[in-house]
Parts: sequence; C-alpha cells; structure tokens
Amino acid sequence: MNAKLTTKTIPVKLKENSHYIHIGKGLFKTIASHIAKLNPGNFGIVITSPNIYAPYRKLILKNFKPGKYKIIQVVDGEAAKSKKWLFEVVEELIRANSWKRRPFIVCLGGGTIGDLGGFVAGIYKRGIPYIQIPTTFLAQIDSSIGGKTAIDSPRVKNILGVIYQPKAVFIDPDFLKTLPLSHFKEGLAEAVKYGVIKDPQLFNFLKTHHKKILQGDPSCILRVITACVAIKAKIVEQDEKETKSLRTILNFGHTFAHALEGSLKYRKISHGQAVALGMVYAANLSFNLGFCSQQPVSQIKEILELFGLPTTIRFNQLKAYQSLVYDKKFLTGRLRMVILEKIGKVRVSEAISPSEIKKTFKVLNRPFIDKYR
Repeated sequence: MNAKLTTKTIPVKLKENSHYIHIGKGLFKTIASHIAKLNPGNFGIVITSPNIYAPYRKLILKNFKPGKYKIIQVVDGEAAKSKKWLFEVVEELIRANSWKRRPFIVCLGGGTIGDLGGFVAGIYKRGIPYIQIPTTFLAQIDSSIGGKTAIDSPRVKNILGVIYQPKAVFIDPDFLKTLPLSHFKEGLAEAVKYGVIKDPQLFNFLKTHHKKILQGDPSCILRVITACVAIKAKIVEQDEKETKSLRTILNFGHTFAHALEGSLKYRKISHGQAVALGMVYAANLSFNLGFCSQQPVSQIKEILELFGLPTTIRFNQLKAYQSLVYDKKFLTGRLRMVILEKIGKVRVSEAISPSEIKKTFKVLNRPFIDKYR
C-alpha cells in the first residue's frame, strides 16, 4: 500500500445491509459530516469509555453536539459486555426515543464497545442503525467488521449475540497514536491470525517488519490494517451467517482463547494474549492430529514471541475444558475447531474428540512470565 495514501474504501457486498469500510488518517476530525451523509437517524447515542473520552474530549464534543447526540461512557474492558451495561444503554435509548426522534448508535471504542453497541442496536425494536468507529488496533482490523455482536455471561464469553451489520465502519489509524503498546499488541495477535488463515505474504510482512510495526511506523500499520480488513470483508461477503464453514476460519485460535478467558473469569490475561495462546494451542492440536508438520507450529510460536505475545500459561485444565463445553462450537460431544494445514491454509474439523482436546492442554500448561505488559 502506498504510504502517501490516506483514505481507502473497502465494500462489504451482502444480499442485505451492504456497507462500506472507510480507512483514513484524520478521518475522525470530520466524522459528523460522514455520518450525516449516511442518514442513519436524527439522534445518536454515542457509546464510548473513559479511556477514549479523556484524550479525545474536544474532538468528541465538537462532532457529537448536544441536541443531536447523547454520549454514554461505559466501563472499559470486557466488563462492558454485561447485563448491567446492556440495560443502561437500552434505558438511554428509551429515554431518547420519541415520535420526533429516530435514534441510532455510534460505537466509539474498542471491541467491547462495538460488541455491546452492536448487540443493543440489533435487539432494540428488532434493529436500529449503528456505526462502528473502532479506536483500538484489534477492533480496527477485526471485531468492528462483519456484524458479530455479543455480550458475556459471568462464565461464558459471547454467549448472547446476534449477527447484525453496521451502517458503516470508519477506521482512523490516528487513534493508535495514544494506544498503549500492550493494547496495540491485542491487534497484533489478530493480524498474525489473518496471515495464518489466508495470507502467507501478510504473515511474512509481519515477521520481516515486526520492529517497525512495534514502533508504530504509519505505512506499515496502514498496510496491515488494509490487508486484514480486505480479507475479513471478502470472507464475510461469502459467508455472512457462517453457514458454509468459510467464516468459521476466522475463529482460528479463538475457541481455546474464549475458553481460557472464561475459565479465568476474564482476569489475569487480555483478549490478545488469549488469542495468541489459542493459536499456539490450535497449531499444536493440528500437529497432534496429523494435519500439519512441525514447521508452521514453530513459525507461529516464533512470530508471536517476536511481538512479545505469550506462548505458554499456567491454567486450570478442568475449568478450561468446562468452558469449552459451553462453547457454541461444541456439538454432540465433539468440538468443531479450525485446524492448521500450513501458513495461509486452514480447514474446519468437526470431529475432534475430548481426549485429543485434553491431551493438547499439556503443551500450554507451563509457568507464564508476562512480558506482554
């Protein structure tokens, strides 16, 4: 991607609810005008968090003026995806609703904000428009795209959810300038995933340019964002509702990651760390099942370590397995998982036995020294 290019538009072509993903440096400075062109409604509920509101307060207030918008600050992190905040936002919508107002939602924040806001938009009055403005690297390259929304139960991640497409996605890489390195690495785990499942060139680019990427080089960051967004948009176009197993490949590493997060009650590790560990787990499981050689397993472990992401952790195997059983991909006593064949190629297997799942736990269950923070 040309380093001088500051804007790019990627379409998501669907049978219903087609929309565009807009990528541009400085895009948020004039976001109100871009939203107005979409005509999503005449009163916006902006869901954000203190970590975003504090550094961008002036820009937020300039774009989302009282009378046309109501700003709600929810708690940062996974705790936002809870029954408490679900009903807080719903109550604000009810208060804002009148015969004169056509409400819509703006999700301004990371993946948890997008999940919460998108879920509320999908269920409130059977669906109202919403707009994604992701501010973290992870949200920009992954969670804001595709329409998957959800909230958690105390034990299981993303157990309540709907697939509900946004009116548009606006990605401004300038938000990453104030993002802590630990949060930036959340997205790097997902970027590695895209290389693993679909794009060996992206995988090699991430490895070759890992130092520049960690230093925040703008041209490298733009290239990674654009590549990941284009891959996900194309997959969503072909399998929006995950009925053909194609979209399922986006879950590479996530099945174990979600189970690990649930077993740890969403504490001790971040989502990015969990995804990194989940990919190591999925790669080793693939090797144990005879689907791949040891080489891609080692390559995944190597690149994650280059980015300072964990590859081992001490965890309770029984609790992790119990969380796996609650996963929506656990069917008729066997688990459906994305299996690695080689870098750039994966497949979905629906016949993985509990004994193989438990056996592979041992690969990860090592003392975990956190170099991530």
